[in-house]
Amino acid sequence: MMRLRLIIIALSCLYLIQVQAAPTSLLNFHLPNIKEEGTLSLEQYRGKLLLLSFFEPDCRWCYRQMKVFNQVSKNCPHKIQPVAVGINGPTRKLRKEIRRAKVEFPALVATHELLNAVGKVPATPWTLVADQNGDLITTLRGYMPAEKLNQLFGKICSI
Repeated sequence: MMRLRLIIIALSCLYLIQVQAAPTSLLNFHLPNIKEEGTLSLEQYRGKLLLLSFFEPDCRWCYRQMKVFNQVSKNCPHKIQPVAVGINGPTRKLRKEIRRAKVEFPALVATHELLNAVGKVPATPWTLVADQNGDLITTLRGYMPAEKLNQLFGKICSI
């Protein structure tokens, strides 16, 4: 666990924009599920690197990012957990985007509590990277191609 944490911190320093102020653990949030009725607790992802990717309707870069995260969720399902988090649109439109991208990982709707905790979403796609305890490590702003994500997280999946 310590080695995994050190790798994540090193990657953050090399490639990612550091977060100014970390909110409470992201695992404390329960968010409405886009794919089906009810809410989903992020606590169930304890022990994995959590990638909360904010998206909105009609965002072509968000669509592309979701396609890349489909690959990530297949290639490293036991160590990395992507989660799509919809903003700026009704659930109906967010659900349409999720279906269009054929998202194979969880898709949720951001709540006011989550948005208050993480601050203003600067642009979409915007991904929060949290460690295995849900503590925010860093953010990825904009689209991240598969090659870049493999560089950043490839060693985590091989541990």
